[in-house]
This record gives sequence, structure tokens and C-alpha cells, in this order.
Amino acid sequence: MKVRFLFVWIAASMGLLSIGMFGQAEAQTQTQAGDASQRSSRIVIGYPPGQSVDTVGRYLASALSRKLDRNFFVENVPGQSGSIALGNVARSAGDLNTLTFSASSALVINPILFKAVRYNTLKNFEPVATLYDTPLLLLVNSRLPIDSVESLVSYANSHPGEISFSSPGVGSVSHLAMTEFIRRTRLKFVHVPYQGAAPSLTALAAGQVQVTFEGVAAATPLLQGGRIKALAISSAKRLPKLESIPTVAESGLPGFDVVPWVGLLTPSGVAPDKVAEIWNAMQAILLTDEYTALIEQVGGRQAVRSPSEFRKFLEAEVPRWQEFIKVSGVTAE
Repeated sequence: MKVRFLFVWIAASMGLLSIGMFGQAEAQTQTQAGDASQRSSRIVIGYPPGQSVDTVGRYLASALSRKLDRNFFVENVPGQSGSIALGNVARSAGDLNTLTFSASSALVINPILFKAVRYNTLKNFEPVATLYDTPLLLLVNSRLPIDSVESLVSYANSHPGEISFSSPGVGSVSHLAMTEFIRRTRLKFVHVPYQGAAPSLTALAAGQVQVTFEGVAAATPLLQGGRIKALAISSAKRLPKLESIPTVAESGLPGFDVVPWVGLLTPSGVAPDKVAEIWNAMQAILLTDEYTALIEQVGGRQAVRSPSEFRKFLEAEVPRWQEFIKVSGVTAE
């Protein structure tokens, strides 16, 4: 009987020991998983893979991962011209492991134009940095006898009702840039919106529309093929790589400066020291030749602002675009 009791006691003890060891292992696994989650951050991008914002965002995710020794991964949440992604991030207030890489259209235009937008740019986000902007080219179909802004205005005036312009969509910066151009020149163009830059430019090259504003990178293949012509650029200053192309302001519309930009933000409620950590890492990345080459590749130029500078910039941009849209008369269709 004593032997049997001893056997049961030993077996039970071993079982208890095994359970204890399993519990310790499980706790250790959970702790490691918790540490891993703390060392992983998502960068939410409101555009499909392959678009320029996504391309730069993925580069930054990789560079930040190396710089800060934790994993940054891109999460694409396309829709509503970037606004669905921003709505997603706005609901993550205080989340240290969420950032968003977004274009100006989603941050300062969509909240003014569209009632369905569910975020306030100045309240729901902490600015980290603006990184680059992408001036737009004023483009015409090559078959038209037009080679300057002045000749475009003259041609349009002599062909009333015959000029239409394309855009990547209602409320896009391209659409608003052309609306401002029309307002200043007092011309009458018909708007033909498309779903994205590619079909908009295809329509221009085919002669289905006569004019548009579009980014350098998207327009370059058709420019090189001679199917479209660039008359001017929408920024206040000429692009160094395109010095021969005058600005719209130089071409008779002083003060014209309509340029989309891209910035990095966190949800509101993230502590300033955590924002500063990201910004400090970003500064070293932005100085590399590799990053500069990438920005030129997507048709952009460096436009870097610190968190405090970005905040002031946003505080000026929001009312500027409110007035811009009000004067232009653009409404969501």
C-alpha cells in the first residue's frame, strides 16, 4: 500500500511540475508576444499599392524599421481619396503604434468637400513631418496649336464651348488647380472627371479632352512619346529638373501656387516625446541620396517640416483651402 501511495504521489508531483513548467513557458511566450507587439508599428496609407504615396511610404517603413530597431509595416486602406484611412487612424487616438502617410487632398480638401468624412484634421492627428510635394504640369493634347499659357487662353477664347478638361476625380488637386486657372482667366471649360490619373491622361492623349493638370511622374511617359505637351507648372518656382517649363505665375497669373503635398502623422493623444522620436529618426533618412532620388522619381521635391512647423502649416492650409474651394465654387458631385 505504501509503495502504491508513493507511486501516485510521485506521478502527481511530476504532473504538477509539468503543469508549472507549461504555465511558465506560456507566460514567457505571452510576454514575448507582448514585447513584439510593442515593437511593431503600422503606417496606414489610404491609396492602393503602387501609387507614389505607397511607394514612398514603403521606403520609409523599411528605413524607420532599421533606424529604430522595430518593425514598421504598411497597411493599405484605400477608398474615398484617402479619407477612409484617415478615419481609421482618427479612431486610434493615443495609439503609439499607428502612423499615417497621407496626401494633402485627404487632409485639407476632403473634409471641406465631403460630408461623409469623419475626422477633423487639426483635432484628430499629431503632425510628425511634411516630406515632399508634387507640383502639377499644365498639359494639352499635342495636336492642338498651343505652346504656351497665352496661346491656350487665346485658343480657348476663339473656340468657345469646345474645350474640356480631365481630372482624376471631383475635388482632386488637379480639378481644383484647373478651376482656379479657369476662374483667373475667365475661360469656360467643361469638366470631365475620371477615376484616377491614368485614365485622365489617356483621355488627354487621345484627344477626348484638350487640357488637364497632372503630376510630373504620371505625365512623363506621354510627354516623352510626344502625345501631350507641358505649358507650365503649378508651383511658385520652377522645378530644377524642368527648368525650361515656366510657372503658371510667370505666364500671366501672378500668385498662382497650387501644389499637393504629403505628410506623416500619428493619431491625436500621442505624447510629444514619441512624436519627436519618429521625427528625429526621419531627419537622418531624409538626408540620404537614396531618398532624394526616390522623391525625384515620383515627380516630387523635398518639402520638409518639423512637427511644430507642420502644425503651423496645417493651421494655415485648412482655412486657405476652405477659402479656395468657396471662391472656386467646386462642390461634391
